[in-house]
Amino acid sequence: MALDQRARLIEALEKAAPEALDVVDVELAGANKAPLLRVYLDHANPDDGPIDLGELARANAWVDAAVEATGLIPGPYTLEVSSPGLARPLRRARDFARYAGQRAQVKMAGFTGRRSFTGEIVSAEGGVLVLEVDGERFELPIEEIQKAQLQPDYDDL
Repeated sequence: MALDQRARLIEALEKAAPEALDVVDVELAGANKAPLLRVYLDHANPDDGPIDLGELARANAWVDAAVEATGLIPGPYTLEVSSPGLARPLRRARDFARYAGQRAQVKMAGFTGRRSFTGEIVSAEGGVLVLEVDGERFELPIEEIQKAQLQPDYDDL
């Protein structure tokens, strides 16, 4: 999916989303003839716990309406609305701040030097993510992050 298309879909969904919900991310996959749009939602307030299946089912209507209103996906498509799961994508400074103290995997784009980092989120402010990797701190510009997600320790579950 083109970056501009993704950004426009996210913007439309964030405007349409109820205040209690957070649009975590979107993905567009599949062929042009039969695209699959995945929309990841969660509660905006972490104290509300994980989003449940009933809430996701109810979100289908407003998500579909918001996507249709953009006109960005011509023709039919399959819509999948789900929770972000344990390996939750991170895309904004507030996402990184929300999960400070947890491990994340970060891939950089347009960045000189090392491009892949896995470590503990220390902080995210002023457009900079501070990530501690094997005892060393890295300051990464959030706008240059290509992809980031939590890296849960499945042994602790």
